[in-house]
Amino acid sequence: MNFQTMNKQRKFILIAAAIGVIAMFLPWVSISVMGMSFGNVNGMHGFGILVFLCFLGCAGITLVGDQTKPLDKTMWMISLIASGLAALIMIINFLRALDAISYFSVGFYLAIAASLAVLFATYQYRAAGFNVKDGFDSLKDDIEKKTKNDNPTPPAV
Repeated sequence: MNFQTMNKQRKFILIAAAIGVIAMFLPWVSISVMGMSFGNVNGMHGFGILVFLCFLGCAGITLVGDQTKPLDKTMWMISLIASGLAALIMIINFLRALDAISYFSVGFYLAIAASLAVLFATYQYRAAGFNVKDGFDSLKDDIEKKTKNDNPTPPAV
């Protein structure tokens, strides 16, 4: 991996995903009363584990293939789905706990920002001519090819 020659899309996705992975281990919720801290909770529990896996998946996708080119349609679509899922989970968690917003800590805000940044970088820096419909079609075609090659039809009797 040569970061200098890496495509701009891959660089931004990798940086944002790395920030997201780090944010998972930082405190998400800090509980303190009258200046006394009673504990911190990081993001590595519940749906946070799924967000962590989405960040790892997006980072891994950037390291696969020719790194001087943007992601191909299938990998672009997988990265778009993973980053969208991470962003959706983070926003839902934010909205569910909106009444306790004062307890959120730096890790939670970093994870939200990183998930939105990965989603933005994946979509904004896509190759010319890529759209969501073509991405789904490419993903579907790749899955069909894999399943046809793995399950040959038995000979007729």
